Amino acid sequence: MIATTAWLVRFLFAGSIYRKVVVDPADASVVINSRYLWFIRRERRIAFADIQAVTYGYEDMAVDSYVSYAHNRHDWFTVGFRLRDDTEFHLFDFVGDGGFTNNGPLPDWCYWEEFTFDIVGGQEKRSRAFVELLATLIGVSVVPPRNF
Repeated sequence: MIATTAWLVRFLFAGSIYRKVVVDPADASVVINSRYLWFIRRERRIAFADIQAVTYGYEDMAVDSYVSYAHNRHDWFTVGFRLRDDTEFHLFDFVGDGGFTNNGPLPDWCYWEEFTFDIVGGQEKRSRAFVELLATLIGVSVVPPRNF
């Protein structure tokens, strides 16, 4: 399996950041190639035996969530590894528009404009599919990250 930084992110940052993750079951390793500011390059190889779990976390980054009961979410899913030495290694973020959330005392129909015209991105499905495939290929479980 090969996963890379989204083309839109590469375009918006003029190619200054890039990450490529190659999961090789035959070699039982994960190779992570990263590039920052066009010229700083790093390569890291992690053996399957060194990976304790795949980390998967979620946070609602909408500013409205702090000041309002009802708001449109801004989803932020993060994926990484928890290694055997108990450190965590971040791989990718999946970010986008989330659905309408109502945690207040009023019923949803009071906010009919917000949930009727709500646009939801595919970041939840894509991140979950990526995490499940990653955990299956490596043969580990999925756990929440510690510092998210």
